[in-house]
Amino acid sequence: MLALLLSLALVAQGQETPEKTALSVVQAPSGAERLAALPPRARIAGLQGFQSISTITFADPKARAHTLDATFVFPERARWTIAPAGGRAGERHVVYRCGPAFFELPAQANAARLVSAAGAGDAQWRTSLSSVEARRALFLWPDGFEWRGEGPRREATLDGGEKLVAELGPDGRPTSLSVVAERTQLEQYRTIRWRERAGRFWPDTFELALDGTLLWSESVATLETAVRVLDQFFLPAELRPATADAGPRRATPVDVPLSHVLRVPLPKDTAWTEVEALWRAAFEPFAKPADGGWRLEGGSCVELGPKAEPVAILLRFKPGAGPAPKDVATLAEHGALAVGIPPSPATPIDLAGELANLVRSAPANARPGAAFARFSGAPSLSGAGLQLYLPLEAGQELR
Repeated sequence: MLALLLSLALVAQGQETPEKTALSVVQAPSGAERLAALPPRARIAGLQGFQSISTITFADPKARAHTLDATFVFPERARWTIAPAGGRAGERHVVYRCGPAFFELPAQANAARLVSAAGAGDAQWRTSLSSVEARRALFLWPDGFEWRGEGPRREATLDGGEKLVAELGPDGRPTSLSVVAERTQLEQYRTIRWRERAGRFWPDTFELALDGTLLWSESVATLETAVRVLDQFFLPAELRPATADAGPRRATPVDVPLSHVLRVPLPKDTAWTEVEALWRAAFEPFAKPADGGWRLEGGSCVELGPKAEPVAILLRFKPGAGPAPKDVATLAEHGALAVGIPPSPATPIDLAGELANLVRSAPANARPGAAFARFSGAPSLSGAGLQLYLPLEAGQELR
């Protein structure tokens, strides 16, 4: 993980080309076996987990600003996604922790690679664990670790043998938190400022240094503790267990990347023949953004009701200079099932039937969210094809 952070810095500074070839994935044990071996979920300080979205500014002024979407579910589940602000989906870099296994999906790669699942005897595993656990320790302070010491210094030992060292300010919260191995400081969160959210203090702004050199400055934009992602969210998509057939088609487990969305509700009982005109009316005010400003993504998205009726236009924006348009919400990355529906020039697409099939193909312990259809152009069920997405949340078993 330490090497990963360094490579991210080089990519952001334009000194390294992202990997464009598919990377091998270890196939044994299978994804289903890895999920089955995960320890039961457990709360820390009453929390099942947390998901934070941060803005990252690299120390190199020529580097692009990035967004870091970090999700933790306790224990042994973590996922980080880092991507340039306003970048394409393929530019994101993802790190997964699923039990003892750490995976990495580099930008532009078609498949993830196994970093390590070898445990404390492997250096790659230890550095991966220390990076993930240092962030968990920072965000959950002082919970989740056995801290020892007196005065302004506290220490905790990780499973790999490295130490977490916290230097406390007058308020008892860390001003810095470091990973130390054999008296060498590897990573350090420093100049930490705190903010109260939902009844406890969380880090708000801080710096990340590697071997004493500043890598980036970070500002937490959103933080959510009601995290209801499935365990498969912590596995690369190609390792997730296969779904049942969605009628004549097979649904594919996918991730919907972090997005910035303006939801425009449609009048009750809107017919599909009326949607295109309503979409154009919602689209028009943002069709000509200011230079460098927030701009709309290509295509169109429509949120669906339980019978696949259109209930809202979803305008998806790419960030630019200045503030976001009014009422644009940032949606964290989440898991979903997707199915591609080919063009149907002769007859309109039976979207209600397609959605019913997709819902039936969802895992038994999953709770479907609000489905949406994504069109390459204007929204229409006649002629053009579409992608149908069904977001999934954890159900009662929290798997």
